Order: sequence, then C-alpha cells, then structure tokens
Amino acid sequence: MTAQIKRAAGISGLIRRVRLTGAAAAAAAFSALIIVGPPGHAQAATNSYDQITGSGSTDSSVSVPWTQGLLDSSNKPITTDTTDPASNSARAAGSGPLSFMYSDFKNLVLTVSQTQDITQQGITVSWTGGEPTIGGGQANFLQLMECYGNADTGPDPEDCEFGSAESLASNSAQSLLGDRTGYECIAGAVPSTTSPPAALNGLPATYGCDTGEPGNASPPHVAPNAQTGQFTIPFVPVTNPGSPAYGATAESDYYNQFTSDEIQRAVTSSDGTGQVQFETLTSTGAPGLGCGAVGSTNQPQGCWLVVVPRGQYEPNGYKVAGDLGPGAFLDSSPLSASNWAQRIQIHLGFAPVQVFCPIGTQERETVGTQIVARAVQSWQLALNKQANCSKVYGFSAVPEATSTQELSATGSGIGLAFTTIPIGSEAARDASSGSSGGSLDLPPLVYAPVAVSALAFGFNINQANGQVITPVKLTPELLGRSLTQVYLTDLPDYYPAVAGNPGPTWSGGNPVNLSADPQFTALNPEITPYTLFSTPLAPLLTEDHSALNQSVWQWVQSDQATDTWLDSTTDTAQKLTVDPDYEALQLGKAPAADSFPRAYSGCLDLGLSAGTAPKEELKCSLDLLPYANSYQTAAQSVLTAANSSAYVWDPNSTAPDGTPGWWSKVGQEGVGSVFMWTLADTPDLAAYGLIDAQLCNDGGNDCVGPSQASLTTALDSATKNSAGLLQVNPASPGTGGYPLVEVTYAAVPTNQSAAALKDYAALINYAAGAGQTPGVAPGDLPPGYLPLPASLATQAKTVAGELLTDAAAKSGSAGSTKSSGTPTTAGQAAGAGSNTTSAGGTLAAGQATPAAGSSSSAYGINQPTAELATITTRSQPVGAVRWTLLAVALVGAVCAAGGTVLRSARVPRWLHRLRP
Repeated sequence: MTAQIKRAAGISGLIRRVRLTGAAAAAAAFSALIIVGPPGHAQAATNSYDQITGSGSTDSSVSVPWTQGLLDSSNKPITTDTTDPASNSARAAGSGPLSFMYSDFKNLVLTVSQTQDITQQGITVSWTGGEPTIGGGQANFLQLMECYGNADTGPDPEDCEFGSAESLASNSAQSLLGDRTGYECIAGAVPSTTSPPAALNGLPATYGCDTGEPGNASPPHVAPNAQTGQFTIPFVPVTNPGSPAYGATAESDYYNQFTSDEIQRAVTSSDGTGQVQFETLTSTGAPGLGCGAVGSTNQPQGCWLVVVPRGQYEPNGYKVAGDLGPGAFLDSSPLSASNWAQRIQIHLGFAPVQVFCPIGTQERETVGTQIVARAVQSWQLALNKQANCSKVYGFSAVPEATSTQELSATGSGIGLAFTTIPIGSEAARDASSGSSGGSLDLPPLVYAPVAVSALAFGFNINQANGQVITPVKLTPELLGRSLTQVYLTDLPDYYPAVAGNPGPTWSGGNPVNLSADPQFTALNPEITPYTLFSTPLAPLLTEDHSALNQSVWQWVQSDQATDTWLDSTTDTAQKLTVDPDYEALQLGKAPAADSFPRAYSGCLDLGLSAGTAPKEELKCSLDLLPYANSYQTAAQSVLTAANSSAYVWDPNSTAPDGTPGWWSKVGQEGVGSVFMWTLADTPDLAAYGLIDAQLCNDGGNDCVGPSQASLTTALDSATKNSAGLLQVNPASPGTGGYPLVEVTYAAVPTNQSAAALKDYAALINYAAGAGQTPGVAPGDLPPGYLPLPASLATQAKTVAGELLTDAAAKSGSAGSTKSSGTPTTAGQAAGAGSNTTSAGGTLAAGQATPAAGSSSSAYGINQPTAELATITTRSQPVGAVRWTLLAVALVGAVCAAGGTVLRSARVPRWLHRLRP
C-alpha cells in the first residue's frame, strides 16, 4: 500500500501533509556568490563592508565550517564533548550514530555578515562547499531561524521561532519540513541506511521518523492528546517560560507566517554556493524571542541565528531519491532531534531596544525627514546613555509641512527639525496645488548640516536561474514608465485570467510589465522577463508630497525624450503609449511633481459583471498598487518579498460587507518568482541589504550607482539655495556623480530657552563629531550615510557654538528672549553667508500643510530604540500634534512588525503567481 493511501485511510491529522510530488518544480537554485572562508574553525571574516550600500562583511562577521559549527556565546567553537549526537568533535572525527549525514555537510562553510549591534535589519548569510540542491528543493538545502538565549551551549529547539502555520511546507509535498511536529520510530529502532526503521504509527521509512524523539526534553516533545506516533516540539516564549505553546493555534499567539523571519528552504547552486538575506527581529517584532530587550542587568538579550543544513538523509537513515517518485522529498522538521544535531549556531549580539532611562526623564524632542531616521536613532542611544538619564532626545519622522508647523507653533515643545529644504519652503510647492489662506509666522532659524545620504531604488529579484545580485540598470524613460502605469499588469482592469478583461484599448501594444520592456531587457539581460499573467512589477512608493519625490521627477525630466513622452501619447521609438490619465497631469513640465500619483481611473469588478457583487468591491489602482507607509517599511517588504497587491479574485473570501468573494493579496512571493523593488533612502536599503539600481542615461550609458565616490562627486557639484542649504541638481550631478544625493540639516529656532539651545547644540556637536564615525554600534554613523566632509562638519560645529553663545546670553539676561527678526551669527554660518528664514516671514495658511491626498501624519518608522526614547520618557506638556505623532509612530511600528512576512520558499497558490 502506498504511503499516500495509508495516510488517507486512517490518519486524519495528516491529510494536509499528503505529498504533492510536482511541487518541487516551483523552487530553484540561488545564483553563485563565493565568500571565501577557510575551514578549520570559526573566525572573523574580512571586513569588506560598503558604507553606502551595506553590502559585504562587518568587523563582527563570522565565518564557520560545519565541522566546528556549534559555537558558544562568544562565537568560539565548543571544544568539549556534549550529549549532542553530532558534537564538533564527532563531526571532525566523522563518527557517531548520525555520521551517515556528515558527507553532505563536511565541506560546508557559512559566513554571516554581522553578529554584533544587531537591530531589526537584514544580515547576509552566505555559504560555500554545500551540496547542490536537488530538484529545486527535494534535498540539499538550508533552513534558518532566530532563537533566543545567551547560554554557551546554545539554544534548544523550544527557543526558536520556526514552524509557522500555513507556511511553505503546509502547502507543498514537504508537509512537515516547516513544522514543529514529527514521527516517532518503532521502539528500540536505530538509524540505518540499509534498513531504515518505520514509524511507530505504521508509516513507512520514507516519512523520516526520528529515533532520537521524543527523548527526555523538558518540556516534553509530546503534545497533550497527541496522535499516536507523533511528537510535537513546543515553543517556549522567553516572556512566559512556564507556559509552553503546543501546536499552531498556541504558537500563533507569538508568531505566524506574517511575523516569523524563518527561512524554510534556502537552496544551494550547482557550484556549492548560496546566499540569502535574513531579517533579524527585535523584541518589538518578536516579543516571544525578546532579542535586544534590556533586562535587570541592563544588558540587551542576545539571540542566535541557527542554520540547519539538510542533506539527502532523513533522521532514520532513509536516503531520498533524486527523482519525482515516492520518497523523493525530505519531509522531517529541522527541530527534530537528529536534524537539530546538525545545526550551525551563531550568537547575535543585539543593540538595546529600550533606552537606559526611566519614565519621567526630561525629553528634548525633534522631528523631521525620514531619511535621517537611522542616523538619529543611532545618535539617540549614545546621547541618552551619555546624559546619564538627565535628559533624552526623542525623534519622530514627519512630512515637511509638519516640521514647519512644529517649529512655528508656540509651546509645541519641539525645537529642532531635520530637513533637506528650508523650513516653510514646501508652502510654495504646495501653493501650486491650489492651497491658500492666512499666514503662519516662522521664528528665526539656523541650519547645521548633519547627514549626507541619497535616494535609491532597491531590488529583490529571484528567478528560476537564481538570485540577481548585480545592480539593476534604470534609465529616466524606464523609471518614468514605471511611475505612470503604462504596463499591463499595473492596470487593475487587465485581468486575462478571466475572459473579457484585456485592459484599456490604449494599452494593447504596451509590454506586460517592466521586465518585458525591450529597453529593460537590453540593459538587464541577466533578468528573464516575466511574460505570463502576473502581479504588478511596479516599485513600492510612499504617498507623501516632498522635495525628495520632486528630485526623483527632476531626474526623470533630465532626459528630453522622456520629458516629451510624458506629455504626449506615444514613444515613437518603442511604440509605447502613455497612460492618458497621466498625460493629463503633464508630468514632463516644470516644476517637477512632488508626489507619485495613482492616476489611472479604470477599475475592475468581476462580481459586478456577473451581477452578484456590490459596487464597493471594485479593484482600483490603490488596491493593485498600494502605497508604503515609509521608506523603512517599503525596504522591509521588499526584503521579505511581501507583496500587498490585491490581485486575485477569491470567491471563497469574505468581503468587508460580509458578502462572498473578495480580492486576495498576493502575499509572500516564492523562490524562483520574486520581483520586488522600491524607492527608499540609502540607509534603509543598506540596512535590509537590497540590491541598489544604477541610474543611466537614456542610451543605457554612464550608469552610476550609490557609492562613497559617486555621492562625494555629487556633493561637490551642489550649489546653495536662497537660504544657503546645499542642493544637488539631479540633472547635473557632475561626471560620475550620483544624481539623487541629499544633505540633511538640523533647523533650530533661536528664540528658545537657554536650556533647550544647549541641548540642541549638544546634539549637533555629537552628530557632526563622533556621530560621523561609520559603523553599526550605537552612536555610529549607520551604513547608507556618507561621512560629512570636513567643511560641513566645521560648519555644523560653528552653528552649535553660536547656539551655546546665544544660550549663555539668555542665561545672563534672566531668561530674556532674543528679539524676533534679528539674524544670528549662527544663522549666517549655517547659510555660509546667507541668512536663513527670519521671524516675521509669513506663509499662507494651508500652504504649510500637505496638498490634498498627501499624508499628514508621522511616517511609520519601525525602529524600537527611537520609539521607546520618545514614548516612554514623557515628562513635559506637549501639543496635540506631538501626541498624534507618537500614536501614529507606535501604531506604525506594530503594523510594520505585523506586516513582516517570512521569506521561505512558499509554493504559491495557482493564481497568485503564474511566472516562467
């Protein structure tokens, strides 16, 4: 009797685990990326970290061979023999009851790009010497997970988040591969490659029972009322160790397929190499692990990266076949004792999640552009600790208009805003959108340069031939097309899965998506076009109106042909028709747009056409191409391949109004069919390890990506605006210069108290001094930022010095305030001879607020260190706007964590993804 018939006959709990032998064809090997790591013992890898892109290895990188893969909390090999059946000594000697597994792992060398000062981010895990994956995922692959603990012996399976419900394996032939459940072997059985034992419940040896289970673990590896012959490994949360969670329902209180960072199958290429980006989660995103949470010892909770290599053998000695017949797939859990014994464990030192100061500490509040968020969050930790809890610096990322409102509002409690443009200048831009009204007074302001970064486009592309790791090339024309819904799959009413929905007539001759655009394929021949019915390949964008968005459009407009095409109907060379709804916006004309509209007005309602669904079930542009909350959440979504596009009609889903049928979201894109990209800032792209694009001229030449050299060249080309702030012209960044470079300034009103001026001067002095040291430790300048040139650092310190002078003068005059409208020496220094906006200047009421349709709330920056600095240290009255910002930031953090989708090789449902 076949194994499938036996399952159907009497084991109802295993129905969902029936082998679907055709599933393996959906997975594919990652492309080669050779990381040199000599065998012998764990050691620090060579520091090859790129400050701007975040690629390469940091000083804390670790390279470890499997033969020495059990590391202690200092990441040194455990030299003493343990009860582990595959200890380092057993691996090195090739002995022990599980030695039949060793041949598949003996040459494996794993490298982790960063192991210290970890936050919620992406770290690169690469390897050499692996056995090539068979059949796209039948055998020979790696499984990765995050676990908690600081013990030198390493974590137990109970300490790891793995086995999320409805993940890869529950939808594939390998149903227990992504589970915490397995089969016991018959009593007294031992592993055998010639006569592997069967399971206790009668299932044949092909199902990979484990002779080491259930063992004597505490808590026990047997669920209450478990099916005979099955064991379940509980998850024991660090926050509630006395209540182990057995089974998917209980585990879902701590993690699920949307919040886990587990990778259930990372494949190895034909040359034995592989690479994945692993997202590390802190206690905010994974409270059951508690990584980075500061305990009674004032030290952050450490955690582990555990990698379980899987070869061709099941724990009972059964060797899977290299074909698609019965028993061709590994099917057992990596948490099962014998598989767990093969693990590589690497300790991760986390940066502290919460601040070192108690509730009630005085807070100096700051707001500003999201592109400075990661730098400020790093500086916060150092400054807050350095202040010995006498004060705390808070930060919320907000739109430009909100910075203007906060600095101009009396009693707002916010005395510094980080900005790339003069405070209040967004009003003139908003005025072009029809805003009008009364006036808004601005205080006298000074500007200190504190950070240099850039906007960039980050990609995550994984196809049947592997992971794309070379920069994607873009031209102004390609970007202009991607931003204006000209490709078929970017149109909600293009739905060829159902007859009669071919999209609008004007789009008929256009490419199906960006990857199939002839110009794109010519520039990027390593990317195979997705030519079948597919989800959109448009970039993730934010909804706000900003000068940052405007600079992107200025680069698009730098090409005359693209400029003309945006305002016409057809590309005469490519015969590609512009979307008429975007043509009406005249995006090729100056001034450049400051937002990314979803202008196409067509919608699709399959239910309505059949007369069964109400009007509100339309799928329109915002459903198909949703906006991201921030650069950070966008980069995180791309890393995890979490596609929130509503694309497939699911008649079994329930609509919000309770009627049957609704548009389901694509969800996590699986290995072999990933294509996601986003506009974000270089610090967020570097943090999550995305591949940056190179920006080329329209002929595909002179391509430049973000780098230390290209950002420096562009900065050298910058000119001062009327307020003295440096601006890079995207149309002329200098030869070899990257066009989307931004300088962030700290804008400080001088009509503040002496105490406030001193505190803000201290922040600027730190930012321009020690805060410009590149690194990943708290207080360092994070990856993605270019260290300030000496001239800008001097300028910032001059401004800080003038603030201190002003503070001293105020203290000497019993707290009197400098009169409005009097320019300060600091202001002149900040403007390099030009005074900044002075008090008494006015803005039309409404002009300092975002134009209609833009976001008016704080960005959802999901960085726990900054959130707790601003949320848990309240001690002074603040305005309503500040409370709103704090609430939105907190909600954004929760949503961002909840939106994290595991990056496993899920086999997608049939309509979610039909790509070659």
